[in-house]
Amino acid sequence: MAGLVPADGPRPGGRYGSLRAAPIRDQPLIFNYVRKRVFHPAQVDDAYQDALLKFHRARHTYRTDRPFGPWLFTVVRHALWGSLRKRHRVTERELQVETLPDHPAPVKEEPVMNAPLREALKSLPETTRRAVELLKIRGLDAQAAAKELGISEVALRVRAHRGYAQLRKILERDN
Repeated sequence: MAGLVPADGPRPGGRYGSLRAAPIRDQPLIFNYVRKRVFHPAQVDDAYQDALLKFHRARHTYRTDRPFGPWLFTVVRHALWGSLRKRHRVTERELQVETLPDHPAPVKEEPVMNAPLREALKSLPETTRRAVELLKIRGLDAQAAAKELGISEVALRVRAHRGYAQLRKILERDN
C-alpha cells in the first residue's frame, strides 16, 4: 500500500492529482481487497463495480498532500460496506425460489360476486355496466377496455366512475 500513488504523482500546489490511470493500475489490488471481504462469489463482481464507481465519484476528495493508498482503500472499504448493506436489505425482502415450477400459473377464474352486487350491476345502464365490468371484473387496463368499447380512455374512465358512484348509492340504499 505504501507504493500507491496517483498516476502521475502528487502535483505541487494542486489539490487534485491526476487519478485517471490509478484505477486501471490498481484494479488487481482493489479486486483482491473486495474478493477477500465478500464471501458470496456471486456478489464479488457487483461489489467490485460499486467500489470502482464510488472511487470515480470520490476522486475530487483526494488531497495531494496525503498518502494515496489509505485514501483509496478507505473509499473502497466504505463502498464495500454500502454495497453489502444494500444487497442484504434486498435479499431480506426477496423470496428465494429454489426452482421454478414446471406448470404455468393457473388461469384467472371468474371472480365470485355476491348477489347484491350482481343485482346492482344489472341495474346500471348498459354503457356504464360494460365499463365497470371490463375494468373491475375482467381486470383489463383502461387502454384495452377503451379499445374494446370503441371509445377514448377518458370517456371510459368517466363512465366507470359514474358507474362506481351509482353502485355505491344502490348498495348503500339496499343496506
